[in-house]
Amino acid sequence: GNGKYKIIAKVYRDCRGVSLSPVAFGAFAGTNGSNQCGSVSLSGLTRTGIRDVTTRCSSSSNPCNPKNTYGTGKGVEEHTFEATIDFTKSPLSQFVGKSSCCEVTFHVGQCCRNGAITTGAANANFYTTCMINICNIEKTDNKCNSSPQLSNEPVGFLCCNTPWYYNNGAVDTVDFDSISYKLVKGISGIPSSAVSYSSPFTERYFMTPFCIPPSATNIKCVPNINVNPPRGLYFDEDNGDIITTPTKCDEVPIMVIQQTEFRKDTTGKWVVVGRTRRDMQMWVIDECGFNKPPIIKGPFNWNICEGEKICKKIKIEDETFTPNQTIPDTVLATWNGGIPGATFEVVDPTKREKEYEFCWETKVGDASDVSYTFTVRATDQHCTPPMISIRSFKVKVNPKATTERKYDTLKCGRF
Repeated sequence: GNGKYKIIAKVYRDCRGVSLSPVAFGAFAGTNGSNQCGSVSLSGLTRTGIRDVTTRCSSSSNPCNPKNTYGTGKGVEEHTFEATIDFTKSPLSQFVGKSSCCEVTFHVGQCCRNGAITTGAANANFYTTCMINICNIEKTDNKCNSSPQLSNEPVGFLCCNTPWYYNNGAVDTVDFDSISYKLVKGISGIPSSAVSYSSPFTERYFMTPFCIPPSATNIKCVPNINVNPPRGLYFDEDNGDIITTPTKCDEVPIMVIQQTEFRKDTTGKWVVVGRTRRDMQMWVIDECGFNKPPIIKGPFNWNICEGEKICKKIKIEDETFTPNQTIPDTVLATWNGGIPGATFEVVDPTKREKEYEFCWETKVGDASDVSYTFTVRATDQHCTPPMISIRSFKVKVNPKATTERKYDTLKCGRF
């Protein structure tokens, strides 16, 4: 409120690399992603936490120990930085009240990206950003904005020749803005200098998926997620789902997902109020053994009228990799709580392949042009590493039909 925002930046470190020093922090303003209104350096960005987010079995030790130390185990470390900024004070106040300076973009960065990246961008500078449109926010009933929280951690390691199902889990339970998703280029310089991709890779086709016929250059085949293993590189711009089967077992790609927030202004027009990015580096590894990932079954889109209750079963399946795998995996699932007031409970905890029930008692007034979303995260408890699948679900709450009746009282008790 009152022109103040808390900026939270999460930076992920490969624990085998150098320690992460404090990151540069600044902002620029303009339109269409430009810095035509100038760039400023900002202070006050403080590291508030470091935690290991490596996907591993509960019996495995922490690979990133000690924290922020060069050359420890194969893992991923999350470094959280926070700062409070104030648009009523210099230097950010110079951007306020100017129609050409509506998009204020905050950025963090440092040198350098990993030299092991194989699809382009190796050793390039690293930046990531978030944008607040201070003009469009003022045009809406809600004069503030909170960016979506990315509830699912980034994945550092992918298993070669194994299907991968992933979703960032963007949740906006503060403003319930509409979110669209796009694969974009990594940034190596401010405001928008892009990293270079090695042919045939692009920001949309950032790694080598399973295609028919398989080849090093045939990476843009039409995706088909209804076959096993999934073909092509599938990306859903409506919900952020990514589904693919990595096939190059020594590949180190980067993937950048951009979330754009839309909100209706007071005239009913949809306007962009914010934009955030997640920039991920991944390793494709060939050391996962004989194991198949859990499969989260659909349907993934539901409709309901406001005031009604919805209850849907979600089944998790996990195929045993016969004859190499002799002990079937037990699957477990969690959800990201993307719909406040809803429940997500296991039906029979004794079953190996679980079924969960999602229930939500909607109220009159919950109808929205924007679908409510949540993600389900399933893990197979296999060691090592466990396989994880994440899928997105949408619930569209429609307005309930109402009527107004007018009664005329006539003679003889008639209406």
